[in-house]
Amino acid sequence: MKILVISGFLGAGKTTFIKELSARIKIKPVILENEYASVNVDENILKSGTDLSVWESTENCICCNGRSDFAFTILTIANSLDPEYLIVEPTGVGYLSKVMENISKVEYEHISALSPVTVIDPMSFERGLKQYKDLYLDHIRYAGTIILSKCDLIRDSGIINGVKEKLSEINPDADIITTDYRNAGDDLFSGLFDDRKPGMNISSAASVEREEPDFEELSILNAGMESIGELVFFMEELIRFRYGHIIRAKGTIKVNNELIRADISDTRYLLSQAEKTAKQGFVLIGEEIDKESLRMRLGFTPLIPIRYNNEVNIINPINKRRKNYEE
Repeated sequence: MKILVISGFLGAGKTTFIKELSARIKIKPVILENEYASVNVDENILKSGTDLSVWESTENCICCNGRSDFAFTILTIANSLDPEYLIVEPTGVGYLSKVMENISKVEYEHISALSPVTVIDPMSFERGLKQYKDLYLDHIRYAGTIILSKCDLIRDSGIINGVKEKLSEINPDADIITTDYRNAGDDLFSGLFDDRKPGMNISSAASVEREEPDFEELSILNAGMESIGELVFFMEELIRFRYGHIIRAKGTIKVNNELIRADISDTRYLLSQAEKTAKQGFVLIGEEIDKESLRMRLGFTPLIPIRYNNEVNIINPINKRRKNYEE
């Protein structure tokens, strides 16, 4: 079994790239997703319209706290499913070098790691490199291939060229793909499954102790709102840090009996129609998150006891909306 790691910071576009990759290759890989949140809202995205086998690992980052579980999962997949290829999508807040080091501990003649891929969002690159320098540099330095995502949304070619130049300075040996990968030939995708490129000294990099970013996470099931207008206003509040420094939010929110996919990356958001079978729930990741206000905003309405004439009545404080819960 050969293991291909697709890394990248939160919101870089890893899941979207993996779905395109899986559709463009002739082989049928197993996919292992490592979510930072306690709820995996991306599983349905990968499974939709495909027969992919998707395993999920939540709550523990496979580069640090969950490394023993990660090793056990790899061995379980190898022994029970015995796929030719395993694609691993680590959480966006872990170090690539540590993930590769953890894989190396279970490598033998039947299990080997391929050259890892890092997905970079050019629009978030400068800000991310400034705020999370060590993490960004690690994702870049130890990648064999770097994919620039969301290039179709960028009209100024100077932004892409500038990012490519800096990436080349950090990792001159990496193949850097700056065109929209959806328009690339199948050779790009099949080439990622070639054997590991020489010169990648993962073990020495991973031996350096680095602190993981200390992000908070809030997962809300059955998230809902009254109208699209209310949802749009809520998205605007999130990207303006009304509820804390939210750097990533994603999931499916119920609006007027319709499921809407909401996605926030950096200071941009996207709303789209979700499939009827999508898992309802919303995940937020960031710093100093106002969790109580977000629970209330997304429909979490704890019942409040009110005493009147020595009788206790239970009321719902906001439009009698349904109660959600955090998992």
